[in-house]
Amino acid sequence: MLTQAVLSPENKELKKVELSKAIFGAPVRQQLLFDCVQIYLANKRQGTVKAKFRCEVRGSTKKIYRQKGTGNARHGGIRANIFVGGGVSFPPRPRDWHTTIPQKARQEALISALSLRKKEGNLIVISDFPCEEIKTQKIAKTLKKWGLAKCLVVIDQPDPKLWKSIRNIPNSELTTSTNLNVLDIVRFEKIVVTEKALQALEKRLS
Repeated sequence: MLTQAVLSPENKELKKVELSKAIFGAPVRQQLLFDCVQIYLANKRQGTVKAKFRCEVRGSTKKIYRQKGTGNARHGGIRANIFVGGGVSFPPRPRDWHTTIPQKARQEALISALSLRKKEGNLIVISDFPCEEIKTQKIAKTLKKWGLAKCLVVIDQPDPKLWKSIRNIPNSELTTSTNLNVLDIVRFEKIVVTEKALQALEKRLS
């Protein structure tokens, strides 16, 4: 049976909750994690980079000097890639980097990432993360009580006040249990999950 201590905002243990072994005690599939991260990063690429071929560069098409008798190498035009201002050989062109991964594989990767953080002892469950007003300093002090310098906070429902309070804290981010993905977990060593978000995650991945 897997258990996890639930902490209060004052970093005191309130109780212990039972974790799903199928989600937080599953084997860690390193290759699947790597593949998922690569796909997430590839899908974030815009693919708008572009350079010009020699046929697209503005310039004269006239032969710059005669073929023989000058002592220079033979050249046909000023737009060749070896000249400054000329075209580019094999230039980067706009392309779509988007690729897909089966939903089941994506879910298995997320389970592997959560299991990895649990095995490392980097999963922290808290009772709640109250935020009555937009106050970055107050949230930063709460994170400091938990001994967190770089973390991902996972809540069950979007909270604009908490999001605005945490967005200016360096190396900290906020997400919901619905939007949590493998890349988020891999980027942050410590994962802070509220009790309600934990239940929502188990329901999502069961």
